Amino acid sequence: MAKIEAKLAALGLVLPQPLRPPPGVVLPFAMVRLVGSRAVVSGHGPQNPDGTLASPLGKVGPGALSVEQGYAAARLAALSILASLQRALGDLDRIVAWTRLFGMVNSAPGFNRQPASSTAAPS
Repeated sequence: MAKIEAKLAALGLVLPQPLRPPPGVVLPFAMVRLVGSRAVVSGHGPQNPDGTLASPLGKVGPGALSVEQGYAAARLAALSILASLQRALGDLDRIVAWTRLFGMVNSAPGFNRQPASSTAAPS
């Protein structure tokens, strides 16, 4: 087992299966496109281990998802990205550097805790 996959397993983290979009939805793009020695990753959302979209979905903030729910969704989205990279590269240990990492939080009006620390995360 590769070092990164072993570390994920030791942390009890599971990479999800390929995305299973809802019935009738066809994604017109690849989740990862290899261009020379670079991997370009498209937008990902939170996934369950079986590849289905994880719930709850929505905006973070008053009258919507809590900061804890947003943190959990972000964690699942990160695992989804790693799973797509693993499938495209065959081995996460092939990653030697990150050129750019861009994440977004779908926020309800007035929500201003996007940079909330991981201490707000569930244990």
